[in-house]
Amino acid sequence: MDLADLWAQHKRFILAVAGALLLLLVGNGVISSKFPYEEVQQEAGKVAGAMSRVEEVPDAAVRALEEEMSGLRARYAGLVAAMRFEADDEFVLLPGEPNPRAFFFNRLRKTQSALVDAAERQDIRVPDALGLKDMAPTDSEEIRRTLLALDVIYRVLVEAIGAGVRRVESIRIEDSQRGRAKASAFVNELRVDFGIVGGERSLRAMLAGLIDGAARGGTPFLAVDKARLRPVKGEEGMLGIEVTLVALQIEKGDGEETP
Repeated sequence: MDLADLWAQHKRFILAVAGALLLLLVGNGVISSKFPYEEVQQEAGKVAGAMSRVEEVPDAAVRALEEEMSGLRARYAGLVAAMRFEADDEFVLLPGEPNPRAFFFNRLRKTQSALVDAAERQDIRVPDALGLKDMAPTDSEEIRRTLLALDVIYRVLVEAIGAGVRRVESIRIEDSQRGRAKASAFVNELRVDFGIVGGERSLRAMLAGLIDGAARGGTPFLAVDKARLRPVKGEEGMLGIEVTLVALQIEKGDGEETP
């Protein structure tokens, strides 16, 4: 059988094989030009060789590092817990509360009555509204925030009255929108501004009570954001202090227990 007969009988098969061979050669060239896999294989071999020569880290070193990390996590959790403002149960609106507004007004009346009566007995003036706006909160989240602010106000005024200040001139709760704008991923800050007049000894005792009480774990932590003293015109020996206190609401981490 000559080549002409072979071609005539097997033309389609020969063409298919030739086409496949051509595609293989072209494809190999394209892959080699665009994807230098041989270089990648060589680099991978170098990395594997380098890793095989690295000395193995001793188990004792690994355990020491894990213990150090555990200690740091515990220290961090302790600091966060100490700085977190935990509201008193009386100022906490539970999720299942059937009437949040009634709960809020009831707590507000009791707090106003207790603080105003205690202040009057010592001839100390405090704002009757305790810094709350005329328009009462209606949304559940806003009620929770206002209750938290009321807890902060209650604690500060208890210290102020106990220290014997002359009067509480002003109380201002930071606007909720501004508070949300300053919030971070896991920390919400609630700021309350106080304007208080008293003698140096009474103001010092008030601040010491707030700070030392938190240090001893007797009261929640309140951060002092800023404070400014000024003399009071026409009242000898009296000083006015403008102080901003911050309650930090810090989310619980994975390592902290949730009550």
